[in-house]
Amino acid sequence: METLWNMNNKEENDFHIAWHEIRWSSKIFIVAMFIAWMTSTLFYFLSLAAASPEPVNDAITSTAAMAMKKVDSAAKHLDLMWSIFLFNSLAVITASVGNGLLPFIQNISIAELKVRAHHQKYTTFSVKVEQLFQLASTLIKDSIQRLDPGIARLRAQDNSETEDSIWKRAKYSKEHFRLLVYVIPYLIPVITLTLNGMLLGIMFSFFIFNGTLSSYNLIGPLGIGQGILYSVFYFLAFILPHGIIELPVIIIAGALGYRFARVYSGKIVENELLSGNEAESLEKDVSYLNSIATEYIRSSYLRTMVSRMLILLLVAAYIETNITPNVALQVADLIGRLLF
Repeated sequence: METLWNMNNKEENDFHIAWHEIRWSSKIFIVAMFIAWMTSTLFYFLSLAAASPEPVNDAITSTAAMAMKKVDSAAKHLDLMWSIFLFNSLAVITASVGNGLLPFIQNISIAELKVRAHHQKYTTFSVKVEQLFQLASTLIKDSIQRLDPGIARLRAQDNSETEDSIWKRAKYSKEHFRLLVYVIPYLIPVITLTLNGMLLGIMFSFFIFNGTLSSYNLIGPLGIGQGILYSVFYFLAFILPHGIIELPVIIIAGALGYRFARVYSGKIVENELLSGNEAESLEKDVSYLNSIATEYIRSSYLRTMVSRMLILLLVAAYIETNITPNVALQVADLIGRLLF
């Protein structure tokens, strides 16, 4: 009994995050934020060059409003604090728990592969559909490979197919299938971190450009520097009171999802899974991978981490609705007095 407990404890420890996962998650978030900030700023400058300040202000306001539309819509039915908590919780749960559920779709993939192997008309249709998404699929795999060198190791393994294999009958590449299974666990944390990083980048661009433009209209060219400083401090005051809790939680949720992806996908390379040429072998490997996902979902570590993150998000939502607005106004008033 003790030996069995130690084995289960060791397996659960495999899902514990460390600084490597935190750095990876932070990197995705920061890069997405920077790209969104640069893209939004470029858009605003181009809009300003092509139109008068009024349409540009409308475009800036519309962009920010679009980013917050879901939260505002929910706020019509819920208190604003609970609306914010709801959407932040969905992001965190999706990145951590949902990431462990997504790989179970491989059961459907194997079933679909078996259908393709016996129905040529369906196979022909499937091949044409796959060709439509080939570019997007390649971009995703190449992007993940830059973040995880395991894909290069998987591609270097023996991915050959026998003439009578299920791969030949289904007209599907074994290497492509193994790459797809490898990449899938990474998708949710990458998407979640990217979207949240982009939202923050768009908001930052909104604050900086709108504040600078307003200062320029009031004072002239000399007001540009003052407008930038004012906007930066106002943005920090608008984000930091609750963001100092909320942002690390989102990054930790992404790190949890990434840790699971490393363990799950690492087993594919380590044990050369899904290298068989018949459905029975593939089903056995998928069953083993499902057991890893099940272990992750049921782990006490994940339950503990998610519970703590939800509590922190509730605190952050309270601060955002009850404290942050007052702090932002006070900082804006103070900086305005100092600069103007």
